[in-house]
Amino acid sequence: MSHGFNSPDNTIGWIGNGGAMFELLDSNDEPVGGAVFVGQASSASVALSTDKVEMMDMTYGTLGVAQSKVIKSSGDFSMTLKSYNPDILAILLFGDLYKDAAVPGATASVKAFKQSNAIVPGIITTLTSATIRGEAEPLIEGQDYVVSDGSLYFPKTSAIQDGDVIDVVYEKAAVRRIEGFTNTGKNVRITFDGRNIAADDAPVKVVYHKVSLSPAAQRQLLSSDYADQEIKGTLLVSKAVTGAGLSKLFVEEHVTAA
Repeated sequence: MSHGFNSPDNTIGWIGNGGAMFELLDSNDEPVGGAVFVGQASSASVALSTDKVEMMDMTYGTLGVAQSKVIKSSGDFSMTLKSYNPDILAILLFGDLYKDAAVPGATASVKAFKQSNAIVPGIITTLTSATIRGEAEPLIEGQDYVVSDGSLYFPKTSAIQDGDVIDVVYEKAAVRRIEGFTNTGKNVRITFDGRNIAADDAPVKVVYHKVSLSPAAQRQLLSSDYADQEIKGTLLVSKAVTGAGLSKLFVEEHVTAA
């Protein structure tokens, strides 16, 4: 008689949804500041691997392995973001983030040339005046220059002469400013707070205690669709995790049915 396979089906499928959060780490691998949600992401994964050494059987002529020992466990983290939050970009660009307040009476002096743009610091909210140095009357907007968010364009018909210094008065917008590559590296704790929607929305929490991030390989500026921002990093051993039976690399928690 054939009975087939009759063990209970304990399959748990995986369709993961949720949010990932970054926390910067100090020299003791302890989080500093709060956890920052990275925003929408289309994928996140960790590739786990081990390195091992093997002793060949040289005694009995089996051409087999007599002993094997794992000497290294590692994990490579990767994530594809759909969000370009400056708080996260600053981390990926190995930079520092500054919050600059609006400046109502900002001034700048720039050299102007016809049929070209002159770049002013920051982003222009409102332009008050643009005047050729040494002259009393300001230039006429729309005739002598055209304002963009971060520059002034001087048409061929402008009253300026090539090389004139233009004194500009404008309101500078409040911005979050990233100074890129001011740091040599960034270590973060990454926490995934989500649910497995293939298992009745069961909550799942995964923490990678210490991830050494690689700098962003690219920073997309122009796109015809929502752009992707790739994140890569390597799991490192955390000094902050102590205690018997605890992993220094990562932990997963899955809610089980009662």
